[in-house]
Amino acid sequence: MKYVIFLVLLALVPGLLIAQDESKYDLNFSGFISYESIFDTRQTLSAREGDVLIFPSRVSEDLNGDDINAQPNFNMFAIHSRLKADVSGPDIFGAQSSALLELDFLGNSDPVISLVRLRHSIIKLNWDKASLLFGQYWHPMFVTSSFPEVSSWGGGAPFAAFSRNPQIRFTYDLSDNFTAAFIALTQRDFSTAGPEGGSPDYLRNSAIPELNLHLVYQNNGWDLGTVVGYKIIKPRLANLNGEKLDETLGSWHTNGYIRKDWSDLTVKIQGLYGQNMHNFLMMGGYGEFIDNQTNEITYKNSETVSFWTEWLYRNGDLTYSVFGGYSENLGFTDMPGSNDSVNFYGRGSDIDYSYRFSPRLTLEVEKFQIMGEIMYSLAAYGSTQPDGTVSDTEDANNVRFQLHLKYSF
Repeated sequence: MKYVIFLVLLALVPGLLIAQDESKYDLNFSGFISYESIFDTRQTLSAREGDVLIFPSRVSEDLNGDDINAQPNFNMFAIHSRLKADVSGPDIFGAQSSALLELDFLGNSDPVISLVRLRHSIIKLNWDKASLLFGQYWHPMFVTSSFPEVSSWGGGAPFAAFSRNPQIRFTYDLSDNFTAAFIALTQRDFSTAGPEGGSPDYLRNSAIPELNLHLVYQNNGWDLGTVVGYKIIKPRLANLNGEKLDETLGSWHTNGYIRKDWSDLTVKIQGLYGQNMHNFLMMGGYGEFIDNQTNEITYKNSETVSFWTEWLYRNGDLTYSVFGGYSENLGFTDMPGSNDSVNFYGRGSDIDYSYRFSPRLTLEVEKFQIMGEIMYSLAAYGSTQPDGTVSDTEDANNVRFQLHLKYSF
């Protein structure tokens, strides 16, 4: 019922704005209708009923030596269809005001798939050289000017960072080509793993927002930048004895990226390094180390390094593209003690490295797109060592065939 009420209120927005002052506000609706069909050659670790592919599932042999996960999978989806409302309004505090609201139908977890989900909801004030943004928007590690434009959903994850967060973002133009942005944010749908599963509470209980700095240089078709960020989480309020616990964990993340646009060719390259990267839909997390004699708890980050590149060549209505990504587990930042037991919270603790190669072809006629993509993914599963690295690996690979149709309006 609450979604019906929300949609009714959304439908009334144009009339409300016009009633206030037709000359001050401009409201535009846009979006698209999406259809996908996918075929995987094996079982996968994924989200939204298999639509968002993360890793191929590891080899799991039965008593006869047959791989249980070597089972193909097929599905169809329309849940990514999207509706967006853009509002531009009068000057406020000497700044041009605007707002954006964007919805899709993924829900925020698999049990509520197909329900309305909030993607973006922002208020923005824009001055000549500065701007302020309030609301839920892309994490700065997801660079809106240079991200994987793959046909499959997930934006290149787990090789590229993917997250949307409630935030305050201040952007300032240092020159005609150089921009700096400072962002303070919390977590919601894309959250850190921990003793109670994935939850925004671990960051919230540190009482400190995640902080990020984004520096960008843009000139003559070049887009170069870097993001540096730091977050502090508090996974537990009490230890196993029921005593108040003050232990927290601080984690760094950073990227560096280059994009170059020519008339018919675009090339993007990005490298990422991070600690506790689970909230970015990437490999990584952290270890909880419990002293077996004293029950003392400490935390250590799992480190991840990742690289991806994308090339797009445009020829009339056709675009030929290829994406490639590689991610590696570097283990824990410090060795655990010999007397510690370990709980790992995160993703891919038994994976040494993973890579993906995915060519695609896009036909665009007016606002109608037909996209075909073939995605080859491999994950090297093995035995997790005390330092968090993985040895004695065995490869698991999957080939995904996807047909994706999108009609924009």
